[in-house]
Amino acid sequence: MVLEKLGGSLREAVWIIIVADAVMSLDNVLAVAAAAHGDLTLVVFGIALSLPLVVWGSGVLATLMNRFAWIIWIGGGILGYVAGEMILSDRSLARLIDPDLPGLALLPLAPAAVVAALGWWVARNGRKRIPRST
Repeated sequence: MVLEKLGGSLREAVWIIIVADAVMSLDNVLAVAAAAHGDLTLVVFGIALSLPLVVWGSGVLATLMNRFAWIIWIGGGILGYVAGEMILSDRSLARLIDPDLPGLALLPLAPAAVVAALGWWVARNGRKRIPRST
């Protein structure tokens, strides 16, 4: 979801920021929970670790992503891989798929490759660079 509405007043601007922050926080929690594979200790540790990384590391990461576009593709590939693992671990899908199927462990690489390839393709069409602050 891209928020393109500009706040006409301070109240509207604050509301837009609150909604965007809530959506991004939920996304972060879901990603950490998926990567933890149900281990509550890892979920708590991941969220506790991700909050300072998001707050303090976002500026550094934005600079690196602006300089090295391949970081974005790798990050997208990792998200695609975790999404593929989540799909395969779904209980309703597990009843339909034979767990002894050859190459099943490699199946999460498909969404990873698709996401990374889409990122590369979009970047070929011209990526807008963020101007560096001096």
